Amino acid sequence: MKRQSHFIVAGDTALAINTWRELSKRGRPVTRILREAPEEGELSGVDVVVGDPGSVEVLKQAGAERAEAVLAMLDDDSENAFVVLAVKETGSRARTVAAVNEAGHLERIKLVQPDVVIAPQVLGGELMAMLLSGEQVTADFVMQRVFQQAPARSPPAPPNA
Repeated sequence: MKRQSHFIVAGDTALAINTWRELSKRGRPVTRILREAPEEGELSGVDVVVGDPGSVEVLKQAGAERAEAVLAMLDDDSENAFVVLAVKETGSRARTVAAVNEAGHLERIKLVQPDVVIAPQVLGGELMAMLLSGEQVTADFVMQRVFQQAPARSPPAPPNA
């Protein structure tokens, strides 16, 4: 596969697998980064890079500098943060997406400034509570919560002279 204007999906979680499948169904080129090599024939025809997704070298091997987006979708939130930081270290202009598995980690993940934060487990719990409490669930609310856009950081103020 020509690794250019492609998506890189790091992880083997249900979210990572489903995202890879859906992008592939839409004809989008995807490179997966897995910590361990798949069984022989398990992912034939799939572009796979084996290694630590938080490694700059592994991300470069996956073509992060030329990717459209890098999606950090591992089980461990701190590892997702390290993937985002490593993508930035490569100098890539790719969009970064970080999955958050535990609600308590949401604000910390935002500190590494991914372009998009997705927290499906957090959203699922919130939606269930809203539905069972009779609260109205709107499409705008769901979209805001599903894709928690990281706020743009303002440039630092100039020093006082």
